[in-house]
Amino acid sequence: MIIEILTHGSTLKRNHDSFVIQNKEEKSEIPAEKVDAIIISSNSLISTQAVRLCIEKQIQLVISTWSGKPIARMWSSSPGKSTELRRNQYLNQDTVIGYEISMNILSKKLSGQKRLLLDLKNNRKLPPVKLEAAILTINNSLKNLDAIEYTNGYKATFLGLEGACAANYFQAIFSILPKKWSTAKRSQHPAHDAFNATLNYLYGMAYSDVEKIIILSGLDPNAGFYHSDSYGKPTLSFDIIEIIRPVVDRIIVTAFTKKMVNDNWFEKQDDVTNGIFLSKEGRKFLISSYVENGRKTIETTSWDFCKIIIEKLVTRI
Repeated sequence: MIIEILTHGSTLKRNHDSFVIQNKEEKSEIPAEKVDAIIISSNSLISTQAVRLCIEKQIQLVISTWSGKPIARMWSSSPGKSTELRRNQYLNQDTVIGYEISMNILSKKLSGQKRLLLDLKNNRKLPPVKLEAAILTINNSLKNLDAIEYTNGYKATFLGLEGACAANYFQAIFSILPKKWSTAKRSQHPAHDAFNATLNYLYGMAYSDVEKIIILSGLDPNAGFYHSDSYGKPTLSFDIIEIIRPVVDRIIVTAFTKKMVNDNWFEKQDDVTNGIFLSKEGRKFLISSYVENGRKTIETTSWDFCKIIIEKLVTRI
């Protein structure tokens, strides 16, 4: 269980081996054995005994911004399981374990893309040819993925499969967008059309939630397996975001195909980039849709995959 303290004026205290959380509206007591992590994003009072209980039970205690972006984490000054976990994370980035984790990431991403495309196909009497082609490409890639063995160049092979699927996947999605919002390709920094502007914005929100879960799990967000290390880049966050991209894609595709999108959602940058950005109205709608339809799934999926990584690394401790 992840406890999130969001109400200003809340208190977090200890009662034997339980946490006591109280605000003006309610009071609850939760056994520490049921708690995986605690994240606090409001102005709250935390007792030193509650902090000690977190340390004793190896429960992550994280302070975040109001939007959920972690800014600090409490951990024990004595070496323990968390230290060993991260050490093995660093040592296994390019080993067979890293290869297995990378394969799992790509398999989950492609499977998620396939599910979305199949749903889009089944909701249409005459599905576009590009939908059929993308589904076939992903099917073939999943079969090829199972046959890839561990070698020094496995990451390049994985990335090649992912790239081939991505091109077909987005062309399929573009083919079912309403004509008014149709586009020809992905654009990121900045987006050059409305669809990509919304996609980029929600991907950004998802990054924060994924990184929060990674930190809560005790893993280092800066040490990935599928993505190669890059100074100052949270490569494990990049890894896990791949798994949940189809969840974000579904939210955006639904908004466009159900004609929820309005012209006043978008503003054009008046410079040489001709970038398209979301207005206050667009951001408000997307945040609400993301929280309602995506955040819980994204956090649960991220948490479950962190557990998979930890289980593989713990076998080395």
